[in-house]
Amino acid sequence: MDYGEKNIGLAYSDELGLTVQPLPSLPNLGRKDFLQHLKSTVRLMDIKEIVLGIPVNMDGTHGDSVIRMERIKDALKAALKMPLTGVDERLSTVEALEFWRDLGSRQQKKYRTVDSLAAALILERYLEEH
Repeated sequence: MDYGEKNIGLAYSDELGLTVQPLPSLPNLGRKDFLQHLKSTVRLMDIKEIVLGIPVNMDGTHGDSVIRMERIKDALKAALKMPLTGVDERLSTVEALEFWRDLGSRQQKKYRTVDSLAAALILERYLEEH
């Protein structure tokens, strides 16, 4: 998950962690709306764990954005009652934008939004490390 102020990018992996696919991003209309959509997605797709991008500063320090995401992570964990892992998302949006520009319009439709592409990159990194 790439949680942003305007949009929330989502992606999922198959059970074996071999493939990653983006899902449609959600407009960020507030925590209540987001939780409702996320609970529905978790149930429909039988998701077992959530990986949330944490915006660590480039120098590795934790600023206000990280503190805000840790609060969101705790709220999600309590609401969903399932494993939720925070991972460093440094440069995921920059990488996603660069990748996005190189895609044709047909391929862009596959990824749907840059936000979901960033979520897919975050999830891919997590799966590669684990």
